[in-house]
Amino acid sequence: MDDKSLRQTVSASSVGTYAAVNPNACTLGVQAGPIIVRQVIGEAEQQKVLDVNVVVPDEKPPIEQIVDVFVKDVEINSVDVIPDKVIVRGELEIKAIYVADTPEMAVHAVEVRHYRWTQDIAIPGARKGMDADASVVVEYVDFDVEEHTHAHRYKYGDMKKWHDDDCDDHHDCHDHDDCDDDHGHCDDDCGHHHHHHHHCRRFDVSVVLKITAKVLADREVQFGGATMPTVPKG
Repeated sequence: MDDKSLRQTVSASSVGTYAAVNPNACTLGVQAGPIIVRQVIGEAEQQKVLDVNVVVPDEKPPIEQIVDVFVKDVEINSVDVIPDKVIVRGELEIKAIYVADTPEMAVHAVEVRHYRWTQDIAIPGARKGMDADASVVVEYVDFDVEEHTHAHRYKYGDMKKWHDDDCDDHHDCHDHDDCDDDHGHCDDDCGHHHHHHHHCRRFDVSVVLKITAKVLADREVQFGGATMPTVPKG
């Protein structure tokens, strides 16, 4: 093999060390050294259930009807590995669109920003110092409001409560002696049993997250004496 062919072979096979030690030898078939590969040690997923209480600020009007509630800007802030576990920390925002309980019935929005969450995920074999990745998706969002509010009847469409509300409008309870303030209801002169419907300024939001985590580590792979083929396949 001439010098030009030797230089081309060394460049193509990237075994410069062997060529340097054996400048007159052909590198074809020489065993390559170990290589480092990234290996997944383990992967798992876990659901995280969040119950968030949302309060309408005093500068905003109360709620007549909640139109929509959704989660946005879901982020993962950190992923830490401890023995046999991964700790995932993140945050999200909740936004609600509602019709105000005012004569104008204007549409408003209320938000909860930077709501933090933490979830630990069991991954056997995980060790401190290993690398880890995580991802998160929103699986479910729903809201609930107090009974005896307009927002509640709009959400659940209870026709009996609608009828009771109409009756309340025609039978005001003026005699406070007939009212049970602890339970928010009273009896009028006609014997009707009524609930006091109050303004809605707070509600609960349920969020279900699915968090997936995996742990990775660098491993050295030895080819174990395997050599490059002297004849190309095909």
